[in-house]
Amino acid sequence: MVLKYAPDWLPAVAGTYLVGGCVRDLLLGRVPADYDLAVTGDPSESARALAAAVAGRVVEIGRADLRLWRVAAARRIIDVTPAAGGSIAEDLRRRDFTINALAIDTATGEIIDVTGGRSDLSAGIIRMVAASAFNADPVRLIRAFRLAAGLEFVIEPLTLAAIRRGASLIQNSAGERIREELFKLLACRNAHPHLTAMAATGVLQAIFTEIDPSLFSPGLSSIQAIETLLDGFASFPPDLAALLSAEFPEHRQALLKLAVLLRSSGSRRQAGTDFPTQIRNRLRLSNRDTARLESLLRPDALPWKALSEKSPSAREEVSFFRRSGTEAPDLLLLAMATCGADPAAFPGPPEALDAAIRKWLAAHFFRYRPQALSPPPITGNDLLHEFGLKPSGRFKDILDFVEEERLSRDGLTRPEALELVKKLLEKLPEAKAGVPSRKPAGWNP
Repeated sequence: MVLKYAPDWLPAVAGTYLVGGCVRDLLLGRVPADYDLAVTGDPSESARALAAAVAGRVVEIGRADLRLWRVAAARRIIDVTPAAGGSIAEDLRRRDFTINALAIDTATGEIIDVTGGRSDLSAGIIRMVAASAFNADPVRLIRAFRLAAGLEFVIEPLTLAAIRRGASLIQNSAGERIREELFKLLACRNAHPHLTAMAATGVLQAIFTEIDPSLFSPGLSSIQAIETLLDGFASFPPDLAALLSAEFPEHRQALLKLAVLLRSSGSRRQAGTDFPTQIRNRLRLSNRDTARLESLLRPDALPWKALSEKSPSAREEVSFFRRSGTEAPDLLLLAMATCGADPAAFPGPPEALDAAIRKWLAAHFFRYRPQALSPPPITGNDLLHEFGLKPSGRFKDILDFVEEERLSRDGLTRPEALELVKKLLEKLPEAKAGVPSRKPAGWNP
């Protein structure tokens, strides 16, 4: 009896085969993120027939020589391509790794395996289909480690040796494809040993040429520390862990790990202020990701001095939160990871520093953020009508000071805020024309 591995919703059509990662996932008992079909007939005709059968629509993607037909149906994406070389056996022999060189005949439900992929799948092995696999597509150099991390498999020795020989080929790949594979690897919960293996083969250095190979070690140690923190945030109280989990989806975790690697490896020091721009250009990062990476790599971004004090003031805490904006949680986790990887490099006892960072994280989520979302006690109209101040750029300085005071204590009423401004103006009579952006020395309203 032939077992039918193809999904029930997929029409049985001769010459149509499920191929690649979706077959691997089906055999592992996983639900594929998407599906790939290789056909020996006309792919456009096959795609239209499939779309009619699954109530989907067809979109043509790519240039003529690399075109695929994407069928978008209810919560499913199915890509249809012609079988490479004209047959399913030849198509599978041109693929990257044996566990991805598997097909399911939709007409019979049978598995087609011409490279020993089922055996490697059972043994948990990543093996190249052919020695030329990495020359054909260098991004496979990263994919090997990404698959090993995501599946908890090992890369067999000959494949690892081929990766080492061809490490520099990765520089021939398009930046967006490098980014996609790298971020998928970084999003894995246990990427650290696989990034370490990438560094040992030279692939990591070929991606980040600004980093001296001797400086990767501290960055990789920090990756291990951040992954311990990110693993379900299990070391935090349940209520804080729930908020952190919601705050850090996979992509943000991946970007944080990248920042940890680059910052701890000293890349900022070597490449100068243009380093995030260089990474953006090479990996084709979005403007949003570039801005976040820039914030996390700023040399003065981490408040080590305040955190190392026995009793940092609430104002120092709030000043950091306001200055860091949405990156405050990322920076605090980054500080925990870098300190955890090398406690001797930072001021104060490691236990006290760790406790201070955890305290600031809790303050950010449970006190600062809710208060920051509430309406301010006074506005620019109050400065105009209550104090007769003339409109100027200094309005923001006054309101910022009041806001910082409000966020540094448990509530600040409108009368109290007006009294603060009154005392400031009494201390600084010249404030009628504008006030300094910092509190005057010795002033304590």
